Amino acid sequence: MNRRDVLWVPLALAFSQGAWAHTPYGQWVVYRKKHLLIGSHRADPATYAEAKRLAAVLAEHLPKSRSRVARAPTAGRLASLLGTDQLDVAVLSRDDAMAMRSGEGKFAPYGTIPLALLANLEAHVLVAHERFPERHAWLVSKTLRETVDVSGPPGAIDWHPGTRMFLNGEPEPHG
Repeated sequence: MNRRDVLWVPLALAFSQGAWAHTPYGQWVVYRKKHLLIGSHRADPATYAEAKRLAAVLAEHLPKSRSRVARAPTAGRLASLLGTDQLDVAVLSRDDAMAMRSGEGKFAPYGTIPLALLANLEAHVLVAHERFPERHAWLVSKTLRETVDVSGPPGAIDWHPGTRMFLNGEPEPHG
């Protein structure tokens, strides 16, 4: 047996046992639960820049959020992630957010995705799936409103219930 064979055998065994996966699924679930992932996508580079800015603000002023940016190749991929409980928060254009919410146009294959507004940004919106916990939305809204100009009326997408609680001056929800 030569040196090349010695190296090949463990590699072949690893691939045959399914070790080729980038990360075990269970660990990805844990990672998502421990970090606030803010979705963006490459087709609209401004979403990435905005998500990075928001993640930095949250990391500094709300460190327990462990904010990180997740970048998908397209808005359609973000729709898939939001609709399948793999992502809760994303920066989107207003048009994309409204189309995702209604399940129209290029987002029709993903069905309606119940999105709620966390913040109006300059050219984009920060949205969350309606399942995003009220307490988390309240904390994100409070933190962002103290440090970033995110004001404005909700427009076509309603405020997340947690954000609405914050805007109405209600105390931080429990749970």
